[in-house]
Amino acid sequence: MLKEPIKNGIRILFDPEKEFSLLNKRSLEPVVWDYAIVLAASAIMAGIFNLFFSIAKAFYFDLLVDISIQYPRMINYSIGRSTSIIFLYLFAGTFLLFFLSLLLRLVFRNMKYTSLLKILMYSGMPMLLFGWFLANPFPLAIWSIFLIYTGVKNHKYMKIRKDSIEMRE
Repeated sequence: MLKEPIKNGIRILFDPEKEFSLLNKRSLEPVVWDYAIVLAASAIMAGIFNLFFSIAKAFYFDLLVDISIQYPRMINYSIGRSTSIIFLYLFAGTFLLFFLSLLLRLVFRNMKYTSLLKILMYSGMPMLLFGWFLANPFPLAIWSIFLIYTGVKNHKYMKIRKDSIEMRE
């Protein structure tokens, strides 16, 4: 369940032109499913990484600096902070993506909204796959902007009949 969406995300990062050209053939539902799985896994990994990093930092300070640490309180605080990071990832990955899509919809008026959403979900893969352990997400944001550009460039505009089932998108 987790392996295939992550493989798909890595393929997007290694060969974006090919994957964005294949994106035109995929419907919205599998793209959303892959994005949701990678988003949930990334949120959990960010929480776990933060928890272990906080415990390791406290243990380091306890050993090398003359500090008395109350471990039960510190672990309670770290668990709460890690849980907050998990919810921040889930919030940012859903609502901020939605608001970004609304802003970009003003720029790309001739593109279908579902196509724009699929491009944005594919473009968020660098942040989802690597954002949980980097201190500075700015290089990943640049990479995501490049992927948005690649996705829009490779997008194929299709004419759809008005009585077709494809009009639902």
